[in-house]
Amino acid sequence: MTLVDKIGAVAAIVVFILLASAYFYAFRPKNKKKFEELRNFVNEED
Repeated sequence: MTLVDKIGAVAAIVVFILLASAYFYAFRPKNKKKFEELRNFVNEED
């Protein structure tokens, strides 16, 4: 393995961990109420 291969492998693992943590954060039942409140924030008027 060359240095570029090792860097690519580490980068792929880091991206996988970040995406997996974002997935579990978003679908955690504890956060459901917060995401439900933010669902239509674009359509709300001040």
